[in-house]
Amino acid sequence: MRILYISGAQGPDYLCDMLFHGLRTSLGADVVEVNRLWYMYAHEFAGGRHDKSKLYGRGFTMYGLLPDDSAIDRSEISQKIRTRHFDLVIYGSVHRCRLFLEEVLAFYPPSQVLFIDGEDHTFILSQLFNWGTYFKRELLSENPGVRPIQFAIPESRIGTVPRQKIKVQAFIDPRDTRTYIYNDEASYYGDYAESMFGLTIKKAGWDCLRHYEILANRCIPYFPDLDSCPPATMVFLPKYELLAVKKILESHGRAFFETTEGQTLWLALQQRIDLIFRRHCTTTALAHYVLETAALVQHRASSPMVQVPAVVSPAPQAAVPLQA
Repeated sequence: MRILYISGAQGPDYLCDMLFHGLRTSLGADVVEVNRLWYMYAHEFAGGRHDKSKLYGRGFTMYGLLPDDSAIDRSEISQKIRTRHFDLVIYGSVHRCRLFLEEVLAFYPPSQVLFIDGEDHTFILSQLFNWGTYFKRELLSENPGVRPIQFAIPESRIGTVPRQKIKVQAFIDPRDTRTYIYNDEASYYGDYAESMFGLTIKKAGWDCLRHYEILANRCIPYFPDLDSCPPATMVFLPKYELLAVKKILESHGRAFFETTEGQTLWLALQQRIDLIFRRHCTTTALAHYVLETAALVQHRASSPMVQVPAVVSPAPQAAVPLQA
């Protein structure tokens, strides 16, 4: 499958970059991005060429991971659009870049055009619904014209800093910037890797890379306001289990998890959460979800009587006890 991935490439844009990472990891050179997302490539940071720490979030987790892109053919994009060389056209950050949109809409049917809206706000560009499949990150409620989408993490960043669990809660507190003391990724991950729980909260949006960085280090997110999260937002996060964690922490206190009983319960919860996380929250899982949704939309376009659900959610999971 050949994919044209269009974005502004003005700097890190998490959801745009996560989906691109998953697509390129899965499909290789058949995914052609314009403009070039230079900060995704490892060789751009070799030999002091660029300083990754100058990127947003100090370049942690997402950047400089992909191999050399010298085999990518970005030539004659306009002509390739006109001859429908690509099987799918994806706008990776539709609020920020709509390059070639007039040509794409002239030559491609809506079933082969995808719009990714990864902004923190809840505003939706509803005028695009008739021109392609629209994915929204901060989605307030189910909408027949919108599919949910959320952040993800490269599988290669999972479990990179193995540590023994020596404390109940991580030092980092997103409510207090004085705790942002880590200047390198290994030290930052290490705080979560040696902790049983990591505090996370809603900031500009509900979805946040921090949730996934905590989970990637065998640490369970403690998300105090998760019960207020709209059901159509972060649909692939293990919310049921995280709400169980919230209830237990708030009823038993952190000291409970220093006991044998508490540690046994923590391990059962962590294993359950980790299974869901690895299945649904990696960048390759994100790419597969988007491609599978596109395939369903194309099938509906060719078979109008087939109904495709607006929200494609993971299969229901078995319940985890809410109490110790």
